[in-house]
Amino acid sequence: MALSGEMKYGVYCAELIPSSPSNRTFLLLHGLGGSLQFWTAVAPALGAFERTLAIDVPGLGRSDGPRGPVTLDSVADAILTFCREVEAKNCTIVAHSLGGLIGLSVAARDPDLCRRLILVDGTPVTAIMMLRNPLRAVKAPMLAMTIVAQFLGGLVPLRPRTARLIARSKVLRALALWAFVAKPTRLDAAVTADALSYTGGARMVINALRQSGQVDLLAMLDAARVPVDLVRGDHDNMNTAADFAIVREHADVRRELVIPDCRHWPLIEAPQTLTHFILSEE
Repeated sequence: MALSGEMKYGVYCAELIPSSPSNRTFLLLHGLGGSLQFWTAVAPALGAFERTLAIDVPGLGRSDGPRGPVTLDSVADAILTFCREVEAKNCTIVAHSLGGLIGLSVAARDPDLCRRLILVDGTPVTAIMMLRNPLRAVKAPMLAMTIVAQFLGGLVPLRPRTARLIARSKVLRALALWAFVAKPTRLDAAVTADALSYTGGARMVINALRQSGQVDLLAMLDAARVPVDLVRGDHDNMNTAADFAIVREHADVRRELVIPDCRHWPLIEAPQTLTHFILSEE
């Protein structure tokens, strides 16, 4: 079930090509501390219709790190270089969690590459404001706890054996994944094991934490002049209805999807619902 990948131009990539490909491409970007395996339950269905590239974001998973300092711009530049080398064109970028910041940067830096941007729990406006002003945590302790859990989870390196151990135990799933999924005990064990494999990356996570407080997400939304679709789990503390309302004022939002009984990982909790939404784009 796990996606099979290979190294291409310094980026570890799983490429799926349909029998009758068009000139469109789905480019899948995972979130902080993740890997392309997060798309295990989504990418094959997309790849049946369009060329699909699921990548380990440079510096995470099995991809090389960007040259020089690790910044949002350097990661975006590494992805753009990869896309040019593999001739990825007319892309719908589907970006999860903090991968949304990378997706926005890629779209803004090369408007000809990106035709559409789908942000999956990738608009943490309030969370980023909290990182810029930690005193906000007093008024929103649950959000603060979720942010801490997200970053701590990204620090811990997991490999297939440990990932399978967590995935097969309902108790371990509940303890380890409470901040990410609404109902950990209902997860598909095989999909969860694949998703958690090759996760974690202390260098990138620490850099992301350091830089997140400096990110102007609203300016990034303004700069990415492409149609945007928004997806969130209805229980996600980091992407709320209030965040969506703010995003609408700064982006060309075309469609929205709120997935019930879901938190921060719709691509694992509700992959069929997410896949259907992606494929039914206007």
